[in-house]
Amino acid sequence: MKRIVSFVLAAGMALSMAACSSSGSSTAQESSSTASSATSATEESSGGEILIGCLQDITGSTSSLGISVQAGAQAAVDEINANGGINGKTLVMNTYDTKGDVTEAVNAYITAVTVDEVSLIVGPPVANIANAIKETSEGYDVPVVGLAMDPSCQLKEDGTPYKNMFGLQPNADSQGEIMAAFALKNGYKTFGVLYNQENSYSVSLLDPFLDRLAEDGVTVDDSMIVAFGAADTDYKTLLQPLVSANVDAIYCPNYTQQLVAIVTAATELGYEGKIIAGLDAAPAFNTTYGGDCSNVYYINNINTEDPEIAAKIAEIEDTVSAPNKYFLGYDIVMAAADAISKNGTDYEALHSAFENLSYEGITGTITIDPATHMPTGMSMFMYTYDNQTPVMLEQFAG
Repeated sequence: MKRIVSFVLAAGMALSMAACSSSGSSTAQESSSTASSATSATEESSGGEILIGCLQDITGSTSSLGISVQAGAQAAVDEINANGGINGKTLVMNTYDTKGDVTEAVNAYITAVTVDEVSLIVGPPVANIANAIKETSEGYDVPVVGLAMDPSCQLKEDGTPYKNMFGLQPNADSQGEIMAAFALKNGYKTFGVLYNQENSYSVSLLDPFLDRLAEDGVTVDDSMIVAFGAADTDYKTLLQPLVSANVDAIYCPNYTQQLVAIVTAATELGYEGKIIAGLDAAPAFNTTYGGDCSNVYYINNINTEDPEIAAKIAEIEDTVSAPNKYFLGYDIVMAAADAISKNGTDYEALHSAFENLSYEGITGTITIDPATHMPTGMSMFMYTYDNQTPVMLEQFAG
């Protein structure tokens, strides 16, 4: 049974902290100036506090994701403390703003582990940021428990895991395959692709989708695979060959802001086929786009038609823009608290606990494969919209 809890008060407090960086939360810049007040790991053990970090894009182009993760994580912190903390100790979480920038992210990470001496970091959902810190993280003894889907965020080129990098949602290989399987099952035969070649998230979702199509004998001509970069913003020109070919579906594994621009351009070009996107077409894509989203199909890690989950979303929807990221942030902290309660903050014990993690969360049963530091067997869900309203279509087992 999913572990469902009340979020109302905690959600409001968490978003207030993300926006204002109030007590228990600091940006990367603030953490240096407040280092004297931050409790070291040694002092925490004797002083009754356990300090963790939350490394997120609080500002920048993907801030809606980072703020939502932080809000869910802080909601979990507040709930844990309201119920007596972890073995009687108060859980404290400092937030570090990456600003969506890889250099800022590395600097913030170093501040968290060397100045503030956090025991664990709630990692980012953005692959570019996770990839930026993975090499640096090898030099420290602090687990980074995050959401980045690109397998290279967790795995080295030789196939072994970075010692501290853990992912708690299905990776891009799994998600790309599921989206392709869904498309094939629903009779789509011709495809175009529009992806960001400068973004790890977008690139990581490309080959798994194409490979799954190929298993069923469906190939996508190179002329129908269109790559773009940050400087390319004329989406009508990029989309024109795909729209002119009248493909059944256009695969767009891109972030929310780009998806909004792409769907707008496709609509203006008169495209009447389907648009298949990743997690970032989940709410708040619909409200950000503002128009009819009925031709958009996307993958999600929560079943919003589960009555209990739907009730929790209703409680937080006025303050949280991306509920799926909120629940992921919540699950990370709850899983971390469970591990710490059993093993303490000793690095070796905590690291081993995450390598062998099995935790029943809101987003499903999270079972980590120690060989990859990624989950196995987690279900995902395919959705579309009825105008602006999300509609769950099918569950895919992990």
